[in-house]
Amino acid sequence: MIPGGVAMATLGCRLNQSEGFAILQSLQERDFQYRPFKPGAQIYIVNTCTVTGRSDYKSRQMIRRALKMVPPHGLVVVTGCYSQLVSKEILELGPVHIVTGNVEKPALPGLIIRALNGDLPLPHLEVAPVSAQRCFDPMGVCDFFGHSRAFLKIQEGCNRRCAYCTVWRARGPARSAPAPWIVDQMHRVAEAGYREVVLTGINLGAYKWDGLGLAGLLRMLLERGGMDRLRLSSIEPTEITEELIGLLAHAAEGVPGICSHLHIPLQSGSNRILSMMNRGYTAEGFERLVTRIWAEIPDIFLGLDVMVGFPTETSDDFRRTYELLQRLPVAGMHIFSYSPRPGTKAAEMPQVDPQEKQERYQLLLELKQRKLAEFSKRFLNREIDVLVEGRIERETGLMRALSTSYLQVLVRGDRSLMRKGRYHKVRVKGICGDMLVADLCL
Repeated sequence: MIPGGVAMATLGCRLNQSEGFAILQSLQERDFQYRPFKPGAQIYIVNTCTVTGRSDYKSRQMIRRALKMVPPHGLVVVTGCYSQLVSKEILELGPVHIVTGNVEKPALPGLIIRALNGDLPLPHLEVAPVSAQRCFDPMGVCDFFGHSRAFLKIQEGCNRRCAYCTVWRARGPARSAPAPWIVDQMHRVAEAGYREVVLTGINLGAYKWDGLGLAGLLRMLLERGGMDRLRLSSIEPTEITEELIGLLAHAAEGVPGICSHLHIPLQSGSNRILSMMNRGYTAEGFERLVTRIWAEIPDIFLGLDVMVGFPTETSDDFRRTYELLQRLPVAGMHIFSYSPRPGTKAAEMPQVDPQEKQERYQLLLELKQRKLAEFSKRFLNREIDVLVEGRIERETGLMRALSTSYLQVLVRGDRSLMRKGRYHKVRVKGICGDMLVADLCL
């Protein structure tokens, strides 16, 4: 076997991205060359997502694209959450060579090599049930293939049973990485040159290892991790503790360590809908939490997940959501329209008219833009820390960067002084669309 080029398309969450990078790194260590997801590779891997109907569609679209590009003696490999749930349907899309679920991801490089050597009968379908998984299967990675930030998976699975969600079926029960392993991985990532790492998990706030929760783990990483900045991916509102708020507030006072940024799923501002969703909190409780966070950390970027068109959602339910979002000091929203997921309770409920969903989506999109503009204005004429992404914005020719508070920034100044993946101080001078414009501080 002569190793060839390998291309990967990863859809969905940062956890899925972290796993994808781990697979690519493992193949690269076996002398495979990384290639863009374009014609010219020998192996095409599609790392799928199934969080929404749109995710399913994009996964199928990428699989069909791979089937068109693969050479006669190449491989099309499909893995991830979508293949975990509908593996046999993937084989019906065309001559896919290998289909695995999430459990098999660490073993995927080995399966690919066996297939190329002719030692694996094709097509090969291998999808173990995730419901039986009880231990965290580490996938170490320290190469993030052009990204300026690292993504470290520290938690897997979910014990919640939200009425609209199939992720728990695709990922299995909650389980967490050993803290010593995480510290070791953090050092490896730092040695590879990364200065910011995003901690990821399916249910990040449920992290628990040997009596250590998420806040305790963060304290350990701040003391022993060797990283300039930590950033949290999405975390459930019921799992944001006083200790965690205190850690974030301490960082906001100038202590390096945790980025001033939280992404919290709201989903709805209607208690009736939240109850039907089985979310486990009320709109009033959510508002108290966000108000408490903002009081402690005034400049924190608060991003929310918001769903429109959940089954039976009325105009009054939507109004309650809209008015709550108007009141909350949020900076960003991930808005998505409900799509039925087979096998969930919500799929059996009366559905909302698609046109009504689209109109509500548009109203929230406009509110989202106003909220981001309001938040961005807080930073005018202030010095902030940004992580240089190493990309040039086409229209302006300026360097792109990301602030610790998760704002996109265009930086003016000597490019030779701006190192990709490093933090720099800049002074914000203006706003261009949804991005800040700043001057490099010398």
